[in-house]
Amino acid sequence: MSDLTIKNDKYSIDLPSLTFGTASFERKDTDDIYFELLDTYYKCGGRCIDTARAYCQWLDDGADSSETVVGRWIKSRECRNDIILCTKGGHPDFESMDVSRLSPEELEYDLSRSLEVLNTDYVDIYFLHRDDEKIPVSEIMPVLNDFYQSGRVHFLGASNWTSARIEEANRFAEQNGMEPFRVSQINYSLAHSSTDTFDDPTVVCMNLREFKWYQRTQMPLMAYSPQAKGFFAKLAHGTTNKSMPEGQFTSTANLARLSRVRQLSEQQGIPPAVIPLGYLNSQPFFVSSVFAASKPWQIEEDMKAMDLKFDRKTVAFLENII
Repeated sequence: MSDLTIKNDKYSIDLPSLTFGTASFERKDTDDIYFELLDTYYKCGGRCIDTARAYCQWLDDGADSSETVVGRWIKSRECRNDIILCTKGGHPDFESMDVSRLSPEELEYDLSRSLEVLNTDYVDIYFLHRDDEKIPVSEIMPVLNDFYQSGRVHFLGASNWTSARIEEANRFAEQNGMEPFRVSQINYSLAHSSTDTFDDPTVVCMNLREFKWYQRTQMPLMAYSPQAKGFFAKLAHGTTNKSMPEGQFTSTANLARLSRVRQLSEQQGIPPAVIPLGYLNSQPFFVSSVFAASKPWQIEEDMKAMDLKFDRKTVAFLENII
């Protein structure tokens, strides 16, 4: 597996190229279904699990469900020391996405509650799920540094933060002897996307400016929605746009890239769902794809991308620029 070792003064982890995302773990009474998915990921060599405090809170009885399932699975399998556990806090309430939740009290509540529900005394990577550029980084980083110094968080991550804000935050942290952000998580896939794609101005998507920054700094990136919510896999197999909630990705540029995915799949015998993961593995900076799946066979198929990398010519072909 293509791993990247991340270190600080206290800890070290080997971040894999494929991380399993659990945003779809919506129920607390279906452990058998979710445990089978996590077991399959683990048996295929997967060791990094991504969840969040906000996951499934959009459902009537969804609060805590994703973290609860993950925590029960880790306890049941007695594998805490083998797992890189990532969670996120500081997400706004879904009814008021324009009102941030990044105060010290709110962040302390989110972390404490996550640790309780996950049934662990630390998380390997703790992400701030959203940013609020009106709040100075000088008010945010000391809180996160306290989390790190307490041992409850081993590495700090920024989710949906622009590169400019990450750079500002890390400059402040380094000038003041604090732990900086060492991992970032944004939307990134072979499919073009933007805040309009998700109808959410608080998300950050890869663009040329962000790409150049990641290439220059070599900041490790965890890409969410790396398969564009199944866009390439479903349409490559003939699913019609009208039946797909992922129709938001069906721009002219993305349909052109879909054609290239089909061609490469036929030429090399690689499943269409796997090609976008190999594409992210092939970038000039480290990317861990946070993929999701609802069937064990999908996980087994996706995990074939662990060591899949394309040469520059193939990457350009997939981007439809040659």
